[in-house]
Amino acid sequence: MATCTGVKLGDGTVVGAHNVVVTTGTFLGGTLMCGKERYGGGRHLRDSEEVEPPSNGLSLQFAALGLQLGRLKTGTPARVDGKTIDWNVLEKQDSDGIHSGFDHVRQFNGDRMPLEHNFITCAKSSTNEETHKVVWDNRHLLPEYDGDDGKGQGPRYCPSIFKKVERFPDRKGHNCFLEPEGINTDVVYPNGMSGPYPPEIQLKILRTMEGMGGVELVIPGYDVEYDFVDPIQLTHTLETKKVSGLFLAGQICGTTGYEEAGAQGIVAGANAGKSGGMALRGEGRASPFILGRDESYIGVLVDDLVTKGTKEPYRMFTSRSEYRLSLRADNADIRLTRKGLEYGLVNDEERVAALDCREAIVEDSLEKLQSFSLLVHEWSKLGGENMGGKFAHDAVKRHGKRKTALEILKMPKVGLIDVEAVMETCDGRYESVPKAAFDTVEAQIKYSSYLGRQERDMASWRRSQGVKIPPDLTFDRATFPTLSAEELQKFNSFRPATFAEAGNISGITPQSLVYVYHYVVKRQKEKDRKRGAEGGGNTETREVGTSR
Repeated sequence: MATCTGVKLGDGTVVGAHNVVVTTGTFLGGTLMCGKERYGGGRHLRDSEEVEPPSNGLSLQFAALGLQLGRLKTGTPARVDGKTIDWNVLEKQDSDGIHSGFDHVRQFNGDRMPLEHNFITCAKSSTNEETHKVVWDNRHLLPEYDGDDGKGQGPRYCPSIFKKVERFPDRKGHNCFLEPEGINTDVVYPNGMSGPYPPEIQLKILRTMEGMGGVELVIPGYDVEYDFVDPIQLTHTLETKKVSGLFLAGQICGTTGYEEAGAQGIVAGANAGKSGGMALRGEGRASPFILGRDESYIGVLVDDLVTKGTKEPYRMFTSRSEYRLSLRADNADIRLTRKGLEYGLVNDEERVAALDCREAIVEDSLEKLQSFSLLVHEWSKLGGENMGGKFAHDAVKRHGKRKTALEILKMPKVGLIDVEAVMETCDGRYESVPKAAFDTVEAQIKYSSYLGRQERDMASWRRSQGVKIPPDLTFDRATFPTLSAEELQKFNSFRPATFAEAGNISGITPQSLVYVYHYVVKRQKEKDRKRGAEGGGNTETREVGTSR
């Protein structure tokens, strides 16, 4: 195995390092495209025609090291002058009135950010039939891509305006959200309108839309194609398998989006930094910093990348996680702070103290809700019929059916605030759950039954990896209404023979695999019953069986 010992800069300077993290974004072999014009670059400088140069030599070096490269595409819309938009005719998209930050320490201390004058207001416009005609009539002016089949592999869930018109010919319009790029600038980002037409065509397209009749461009939109390293060649620490000490993160691993890049930076940076520091001190290599699929969305993202790879820009969605009910914003600190503390990523005593206190509050609140109980008809009388449910009838009242506050909270249309109102009525000394833990307590109780079912579904799924998928199974919307268009397409393209094979296809979620598995099992049982009703027959060959 080769070993990375540092970086050689363009001017010949060598910077020694035990570990190196490479985050090339769209610069690796980058080619920019606007209309039929093609030129090397990673991106345009902000609000400028100047182009930052690509990194071409690095692609060649990666290939020489035996790393398999692919080619992906992304695009950005034009930036427009906000002073030339008629904001008065557009639907406003205001910011939320109350903002809770991601910082659990601030939330624990009761800090909230009220709506102030410097929060940005966006607006919504939309395309129309005239827009679509201009888009379609000028499609011959779009770039020719280097990607598979000459089409370029762009982000599936961020299609260009041309792709929207092409894929949805019956749609009369598509939303465009006009987003100011900052408080002290007039530059506006027309979200949803990427499309690397020549600048004059981009302007013509935008001016067909409501509020945009006199709009002016600040800088045209463009597409960029770039190289990426197939992430299946990485470990869960994001270190390359072929080169020790070389870590990759971001779009070089086949992802799209800022959050995905930042998530990988945490994993690659933590592992490279910790093991590199220990190597400098002569302490050997550090234990790996790896987050599990059941611990974080970062764990899901990294695991998907390094076990399945990707052929198109990967975006993290909650649906990709089989444990998404557990991976909530309200419990992020409880899930991950101690893991960060163990690895040396968290050394803030105030943060740890806030976590200790929040955990204690949650546990204490759950105990109070479990210990408080009333007769069902009393819950119904004090809190309304939603708290009584189907049990609030005479027969149950006579038998003295009781329910705890925790059990009542599990019922639909009943919130923690409703339950606490009853508890305060019955016990004036009751203290409500503090705001710092309120959402966590409510969610933990509300989701408890679903979490149990989720665990059972996944356990069943893990036991059934070898089950065969019938070759005649039809993957369409009528048969599988809950599957996404991407999943249906990939099932039909790959036609996996077993669920183990299906599980290795990027873009097919674990929950969808469980759904298809239950369908296959149910279909086979129906066939077996039909054979039995018709007088038996040879049923030794089953579609649902273990692959051998």
